[in-house]
Amino acid sequence: MQFGWTDLIHFFSFNKEAPWDFLQPLFWAFFLIVIFFYSLVYKNIFLRNLWLLITSLFFYYKSGGFYFWLLIFSTITDFYFAVFIEKCKTKTFKTFWLIMSLVCNLGVLAYYKYAYLFTDFINYVFKTNFIAVDYLAKLSNTLTGSEFDITQIILPVGISFYVFQTLSYTIDVYRGKLKALDSILDFGLFVTFFPQLVAGPIVRATDFLPQIHQPYHVSKEDFGKALFLIIIGLTKKLLADYLGINLVNRIFENPFAYTGFENLMGVYGFAVQIYFDFSGYTDIAIGLALLLGFYLPINFNQPYKAENITDFWRRWHISLSTWLRDYLYISLGGNRESSWFTYLMLPTFLVIALFIDGFEWASVGFIALTMLFWIIWLQKYQDIWGYVGLHIMVLWAGLLYTQKAWASLYCIAFVFLMWLSAIWSTKRRIALSTDANLMLTMLLGGLWHGSHLRFIIWGGLHGLALGVHKSWMEFTKGKSFFHKNKIYILFTQILTFHFVCFCWIFFRATPISINGSEELDALIVVKTILEKIAYSFQPQIVGQVIMGYKNVFILLFIAYVLHLIPQKSKKYIQGVFIKTPDLVKAFLIFLWIFFVFVQIRAAGIQPFIYFQF
Repeated sequence: MQFGWTDLIHFFSFNKEAPWDFLQPLFWAFFLIVIFFYSLVYKNIFLRNLWLLITSLFFYYKSGGFYFWLLIFSTITDFYFAVFIEKCKTKTFKTFWLIMSLVCNLGVLAYYKYAYLFTDFINYVFKTNFIAVDYLAKLSNTLTGSEFDITQIILPVGISFYVFQTLSYTIDVYRGKLKALDSILDFGLFVTFFPQLVAGPIVRATDFLPQIHQPYHVSKEDFGKALFLIIIGLTKKLLADYLGINLVNRIFENPFAYTGFENLMGVYGFAVQIYFDFSGYTDIAIGLALLLGFYLPINFNQPYKAENITDFWRRWHISLSTWLRDYLYISLGGNRESSWFTYLMLPTFLVIALFIDGFEWASVGFIALTMLFWIIWLQKYQDIWGYVGLHIMVLWAGLLYTQKAWASLYCIAFVFLMWLSAIWSTKRRIALSTDANLMLTMLLGGLWHGSHLRFIIWGGLHGLALGVHKSWMEFTKGKSFFHKNKIYILFTQILTFHFVCFCWIFFRATPISINGSEELDALIVVKTILEKIAYSFQPQIVGQVIMGYKNVFILLFIAYVLHLIPQKSKKYIQGVFIKTPDLVKAFLIFLWIFFVFVQIRAAGIQPFIYFQF
């Protein structure tokens, strides 16, 4: 087998048909090159960091193509915004540069993620015919003669992650928690570090930057742990892909063809698939970083063992949930008070829903009455005003139901439950502030995942559940039964898991085609799956289905068992692997890598799910 100039050019060129990720054989060849030259320069910290920066930028170019320039733009702008923030003497000017950072970062994110949503909304409301255009592609066509389709806006890989990462830096500098860096190379490495660049974990500057100038040190235990995590991550990815191809995709692409039991298994399958897929990527990322001498935070901690929804978000996508808590939830007021932004956004969501469903003067009147009693209740906190407002919302909901105005009905249901929870609470102002801030945080968290209504519903459901749990904690405070009874704890674990699975249905559902022509909306798919589970379960054929898909069900069972293994047992297995002789370890790794790539070639490479966010 010969390696010529054509192969070399191909290696250094972006291939949109095969963007790089951790499953590409070329990536592992690239990583070996990185490690080889890293071993030559690692003692010189400047050269080490420069080499990592160059290779990280190259990796992103191979993963995202010409969107590489957006990463450069975000890196340069936030570096200088942070410098300007620190140099300013007055809070006014510091705030100005922070706002500039927010506008630049969130503006780019909003453009690439929500351009179609905004354009469709404006066209729908004002009867216009605007078309979303990719101006970066247009500029590339003008300057380089490329032939990108400017009418198709493609989401740059990893943009949601590195935008949040750079924002955390400028916000921390603004808050005085961090000094602005003097070296743009150091900041560039923080932003672009390739193991976690495209799908997290979202790393804080306060955690990563101190490591940049530390001497390289990887103990034998660290080395073994890194290899173990990489192997576990690849294993999780294989299991996730197998379940996705053989169970989840089939169910969600045609739920009509399956029984309620099969639809339920598809939902359980997706719960495993998304966890193994995403946590598998994170395991590989942490392992690769550890081999390079950097420590990344854990991103998952057995989330399906959570005892309540609050506990779930302490275990699931930890870097995102803590980011939303520290930079959004607390900024909105947290559990102490609500900012003007919170009170503004809740009615704004109602108004947007009103326009989505079609402008009706009757709904305008109900909004006005609801807001009137909302304001009076906020001023007086007397039950009568709150209950009058709630009754008005019930009447409004009835009108919306007859009009099939589902977006508006969905919005007022959340506002209704949040308001009712606050009325019943003994600390109403705190309860209202907490519920409103939680709801808004999770709605925006859902929107972070995508512009479709299903993501907003997913976020809203979690926001509602978090608010309800806060009220429940207040009710059960000091009652030992609810905190020590093992049967009750098991019940809450099962309940939490099934609520999370219910929300995953909205997250996974996508529009599907019927007979190659008619397209059904994702929410119709959700409705179909739920109806099948509720009304067409068909328990009499459960045994037949299990035998027909026995390999799938065996793997599904193994996946849940692996997930539920106590942490102590997992640490023990990891310790045994670390203590295994190097030759045996190398042989096992070689066999496993061979098996992984044989499976990949047989089944095809499935992109990591969170690459689309």
